Amino acid sequence: MDDPADRMIPAAPAPPSVGVTLRPLRRDDHPALITMMRRMWYADPTMGDDCARRLATIDLHHGLSCSTIATVAVYGGRVVGMILARVDAKASPLRSTPFNRRVRRVIRESLPLPFTADGRRGIRDALDLIAVDRRLMRGLGKRYDAEVVLFLVDERMRGKGVGRLLFDHAIGRFHAQGARRYFLFTDTTCDAGFYDHRGLTRIREERQEHPDGTADAYYLYEDEVREPRSGGHHPGR
Repeated sequence: MDDPADRMIPAAPAPPSVGVTLRPLRRDDHPALITMMRRMWYADPTMGDDCARRLATIDLHHGLSCSTIATVAVYGGRVVGMILARVDAKASPLRSTPFNRRVRRVIRESLPLPFTADGRRGIRDALDLIAVDRRLMRGLGKRYDAEVVLFLVDERMRGKGVGRLLFDHAIGRFHAQGARRYFLFTDTTCDAGFYDHRGLTRIREERQEHPDGTADAYYLYEDEVREPRSGGHHPGR
């Protein structure tokens, strides 16, 4: 069954020479996507498997609750990437309330977290990230009418054009739906250079030091929604 977030305009297949197909995210894609997110974003060996799976599940369903576009990349019958995005004009006013089944799933997965040390750490990290995003966005909310909410490519498929196809698709959907300017959050744990290469503007950043002596930088990028490039893959996001 297709995910409701992407029913309005179906994705089209990528050029056959690439060997990658884009299609709407379906409910039966959730396990593969959660596994990918767990492997790539929650690989801390000190964190238990159940907690890591819950946090990845929360990330996915929170992203879906915020999105009007949900597309996956498939290669060899396997999901190898995902992009979630939102055009504000298409978003439901109930998207962040318990009337949204995605929000209910986030609540359900979160309930056991306060009862374990790993879970409490996961909650703290999530709240810290929300606070960073709010500081980065301060005073800019009315500047944008679209967002790239969540963008993920299987690390084993990087450098093969999967990210480019997904991102081009999202921008094509933004253009088709009348969006003019979009933003996204990213950080040093992701491939922020991808956005520099795409010509997006990094307009704000915040650096955070961690107790173990490491540090991460968090970024806010923006760009105008441009007309799809001639010959590019821009189905109907």
